[in-house]
Amino acid sequence: MSNRSKQNASKGPDKGSFPLDHFHECDNEAKQYNVCIQKHENMPKRCRKYQVDYLQCRMNNGLMDKEDLSKLGLGPETSWESEEQEKQFLFDKINKMKTKAMEEVSRKQESSNKQQE
Repeated sequence: MSNRSKQNASKGPDKGSFPLDHFHECDNEAKQYNVCIQKHENMPKRCRKYQVDYLQCRMNNGLMDKEDLSKLGLGPETSWESEEQEKQFLFDKINKMKTKAMEEVSRKQESSNKQQE
């Protein structure tokens, strides 16, 4: 086998091939997802419902094997809501640290002012 043919060998998708939607059974779901993704500036987590609807349509119409959505990366831990909760948790934690630091600075300034008196 020549080096050229080794370089051109490609690997198929992890889940294997799946049929195209020749009969347009899931067009509506695909269109809804595309509208959502454009509306939200290509942020797929904000369009999770439409991702799920599209994949469910494909599974229900035999266009892909039925699979647990969490195995496809669509579990609750990867949802937009959990990301927002994580951001809020970190924001709150930073604010608490900031407040504590400001209180410490004020306490040290008061202590320094008392020593100068």
